Amino acid sequence: MNSLPNLRRLDLSFNKLAGSLPKLPPNLLELALKRNSLSGSVPKSAFTGLTQLEVVELSENSFSGTLQSWFFLLPSLQQVDLANNSLTGVEIPKPAGNGGLVAVDLGFNRIEGYPPVNFAGYPVLSSLSLRYNRLRGRIPLEYGRKKSLKRLYLDGNFLIGQPPAGLVTGGVSGSLGDNCLQVCPASSNLCLPSQKPNAICKQAYGRGKGKGKPRS
Repeated sequence: MNSLPNLRRLDLSFNKLAGSLPKLPPNLLELALKRNSLSGSVPKSAFTGLTQLEVVELSENSFSGTLQSWFFLLPSLQQVDLANNSLTGVEIPKPAGNGGLVAVDLGFNRIEGYPPVNFAGYPVLSSLSLRYNRLRGRIPLEYGRKKSLKRLYLDGNFLIGQPPAGLVTGGVSGSLGDNCLQVCPASSNLCLPSQKPNAICKQAYGRGKGKGKPRS
């Protein structure tokens, strides 16, 4: 594929492709490999030199490990879908250049840690999904202050505290349900479905619901 310099869009979704990602065509704009059996980490070598790549659709595969910061520094990247894989970590750098990232879906993985604050620094990010991972701690206040954010899915994690006021009152759609939030207004659709039972949250934090605080 690396010898196809004129290839701009590649869609091999819904097949039975296995193994790791090869080196991709150098002038690719859009990559779609949804619902295959690709595995291993997302390799930097596959994306080296792809300065025009805008859309990456790799959902419903078996990618694992940490999605590293170089990925989000691809200069033309706008849309990312890596939902339904087995990623355990994600490194979000501060945006470089104009930071053109618009939509990111990393839902239904195994990502641990705290919700990445640096997502709030991408100036045009409007849709973010980190649903059904293993995130802990509080929802960053920066998410509530982000004017471009229109859709936010953080449901199905182990988040504590209360959502930033800007999310509840700012017209953001999505879900913060199925977490360990102590305060989530029943009047807000963001708070659906209901929060996890207290016993599950106690088990997750070890010292009782809401006692596990994120590191500064």
